[in-house]
Amino acid sequence: WVCLVTVEGVVNMFKVGSYKVPNVPKWIFKDFLEVMFDNRKEKKELLEALVVPDKAFTFPHYTQSVGLLWGQSDKIFNMETANNLKKHLGEKALAFESIEKAGHLAPLERPFVFNKHLKKILVSLLKDN
Repeated sequence: WVCLVTVEGVVNMFKVGSYKVPNVPKWIFKDFLEVMFDNRKEKKELLEALVVPDKAFTFPHYTQSVGLLWGQSDKIFNMETANNLKKHLGEKALAFESIEKAGHLAPLERPFVFNKHLKKILVSLLKDN
């Protein structure tokens, strides 16, 4: 949270979350900072409440089919994490798509490619039901 008090902090957040930082004027990052990161105390408390210690974590067992759509350059949940998740889901992971030149923010970075892959996943999930 400390890094998100300056425009440079927001730019760094985009560096981590995206394949390529959008080439936009600094005032857009400033506006993003003001709009997205108000109510910091409440958001911090919410995030802290959502943290589950590793020892207490149990992976859910889904009854429905699951489609996975991943940015190949995701620095937060890399492709190894995606493959581990697919392996853990087993036969429930009916669709696994990845998007080139996209990071954690794939729907924002490559919306048309994201939608194309999402439609492909949804069609494959419907065929199996």
